[in-house]
Amino acid sequence: MKNLPKFLLLSLISLPLTHCVTTVKGQDLTQAIRGRTFTQTGDYVIGANDKLSIQILGGSDVNGEFTVSQQGTISLPLIGAEKAAGTTEKLLMKRLTERYATFIKNPVVSVGVVGYESYKVFITGDVRRPGVFVFQDKTTLLQGIATAGGLGDFAKGQIVLHRMGKKGIVEKYATTYESLLNGEKQMDGFVLERGDVVHIF
Repeated sequence: MKNLPKFLLLSLISLPLTHCVTTVKGQDLTQAIRGRTFTQTGDYVIGANDKLSIQILGGSDVNGEFTVSQQGTISLPLIGAEKAAGTTEKLLMKRLTERYATFIKNPVVSVGVVGYESYKVFITGDVRRPGVFVFQDKTTLLQGIATAGGLGDFAKGQIVLHRMGKKGIVEKYATTYESLLNGEKQMDGFVLERGDVVHIF
């Protein structure tokens, strides 16, 4: 797990050793702030490094796949740079239609995410396959743990979520694996956000 974000390294350094843990401190998971991976209606929000397929009827030179830069833009023929990060497929399609109308008569634009490279989640601690996971679709905390192989042999079932909040401050939220399995407070449907760090004790 090279090139981990600084906030992740600091979070992991601050964690106590697993075999010493009795209780885990943190706000209740139900209080977790909403991230920026999905809109309130569930649409995916494009991020840096995501790969987009853009097709424009009547403009074959424009068709292809484009990677969102670290600055959040894509570089397209005729119009140059266009902001993509922070928007959705539908909104980007609308903006490109407006811009290409200057060069193409009645352009028909389609935009689709074909590589969700920015939807990365870090799962650490007592799981069978800890690591960095890139998800291709909306993923719940329970599904994320399953992707990491499930709980390890010595896991106590305590979970801490580290999520970047306002002004770059990392907030900590706690729950238990049992609560997820039982669906308490609808936590079985809790969705992971890009950049989340999940630590299992």
